[in-house]
Amino acid sequence: MRVSAAVLDRGAVRVEELLLPERAPGEIDVHIEAAAVCGSDLHTVLGRRPAPERTVLGHEGAGTVAAADPGTRDLRGTPLRPGDRVVFARFGACGTCDRCTRGLEAACRSVLTYGHEGADRAPHATGTLADGVRLLPGVPVLRVPGWAGDAHVVSAGCAAATAAAVLSAGGAAEPGDPALVLGAGTVGAYCAAMLRSEGRTVYVHDPAPRRSAAVRRLGARTDVPDGLAFPLVVEASGSPEAFAAALGAAEAGGRVVAAGAVGPGTAEVRLDPADLAARHLTVAGVHGYAAADFLRGVDWLLGPGQFLDLEALVSPPVPLPPPGKDLDEAFGLMHAGEHLRVLVAPPAA
Repeated sequence: MRVSAAVLDRGAVRVEELLLPERAPGEIDVHIEAAAVCGSDLHTVLGRRPAPERTVLGHEGAGTVAAADPGTRDLRGTPLRPGDRVVFARFGACGTCDRCTRGLEAACRSVLTYGHEGADRAPHATGTLADGVRLLPGVPVLRVPGWAGDAHVVSAGCAAATAAAVLSAGGAAEPGDPALVLGAGTVGAYCAAMLRSEGRTVYVHDPAPRRSAAVRRLGARTDVPDGLAFPLVVEASGSPEAFAAALGAAEAGGRVVAAGAVGPGTAEVRLDPADLAARHLTVAGVHGYAAADFLRGVDWLLGPGQFLDLEALVSPPVPLPPPGKDLDEAFGLMHAGEHLRVLVAPPAA
């Protein structure tokens, strides 16, 4: 089997043809119908986060099953057959190590992270900026209906699932409770939309006018009141200044969920442990998610999320170039910042 995939090699992103061995039992081959360039992809290409040699890029995608074993089922227990439309998580986990059994599949002792692995590591086709991807047996997969368009579900395995993990870390709330989201990238936008679906009053701060306008269309407010303290603050920008501001904006007994930082060692924040103790603050970090969060995120997309214009968060589709060509257009659009996600469409199967 041959797969055309975007590979980062010595600073250039070029489509390569990867020759795959015969599919192993339990693996699922998926034809990618739509993928998205994520902010972390851009950070990887710009050298802001570590990457192995010849990284196969992309971890957001939707497609159709091309090949699977008889009796294969998705995360809900629904049978999967060739031609079924699916979304999938961005990790393959063993399911048996101490971290997996504690619900930390994304931190599995032997995790494979789609979009962040080298082309030489099996199963080789591990990026969604491609015309095909090979899923290991430990990758959560969900069948999705045809009415949910590509742009609506393409971020299911990253932004939507991560936002669901943020909500899990944020705890329960009474309807009307205010929440503050710092940063209106795709994760921040999904956090705001999901928190609104819980009945919260959601405020979002982002200095970029385009992003602020996008979250207002999702029901969030951007007129953050001065001096208001919040029971829940989500830091979704990755800015150290925003993390410090999140701690300052939390009310006594509140929760701060840090979900924006993706590049280790790039920033430092000074804080006073006595302040955390005196105000009884809970600080939680979210990087990745569990299978339960992936399921929660997809359920939201197919439930309350279906009534929101989530398609406006992504660009018009950019074609995946043929082997030997660069992905300059897609990454150029992402770098320009006019879209929260850049949609990439491979050729039809």
